[in-house]
Amino acid sequence: MLSQMKFLVFGLAGLSMVFSTACKTQPDHPNQLNTFDGSSYDSLTLAHGALTSLRGQISSTFPKYTPVFNEAANSYEAAFDAFAAFRTQPQQQVTVTTAISELTLGLVNLENVLIEGAHADSQATAAVRRKASRIRARLGRNITILDILTELEIAASVAETIPGAEPYSQIASMIIQATNQALAAEKATVGQPIDLTTIQPIPVIQ
Repeated sequence: MLSQMKFLVFGLAGLSMVFSTACKTQPDHPNQLNTFDGSSYDSLTLAHGALTSLRGQISSTFPKYTPVFNEAANSYEAAFDAFAAFRTQPQQQVTVTTAISELTLGLVNLENVLIEGAHADSQATAAVRRKASRIRARLGRNITILDILTELEIAASVAETIPGAEPYSQIASMIIQATNQALAAEKATVGQPIDLTTIQPIPVIQ
């Protein structure tokens, strides 16, 4: 239990730091239409990185999670299509906001199923979500990227509390790796032009 609580403390500290960083002014993408355009691209970049990572591991090692992954992948495709349309018709901002909200829900559902499958401690999970809720309330809801980032960091923080026994540790590692890949993908696009080829829809698992 002591080891689990140490992981939880470190996870919550990282969660707070990453939220604070996300709320600082992001460098503009040179070709963005406005701040909303840039933050929506960043949101999709994060989601794309996470889902790409999860797809490979779910298809090869945990096929029982295929249906819930495919639901998230379909939500991502809808959000991508809405964003692509927005870039030629900027009056469609509400449609993009709605689609990214649905994508966030799809990611939350996928993460919850994985966390449940990894037998995460319910008290640890509740503690992380309470901490995230307080941080979000304090920081406000200024940019859409915060929604995706929040859910990825919650999942990673909870995954850090999962015991090392197989196969649970494999699922925990998969969750943490997906968050790391998402953050790496977003970092690689900081200050770069928006490029839709980098965030194309992710094929469902057949």
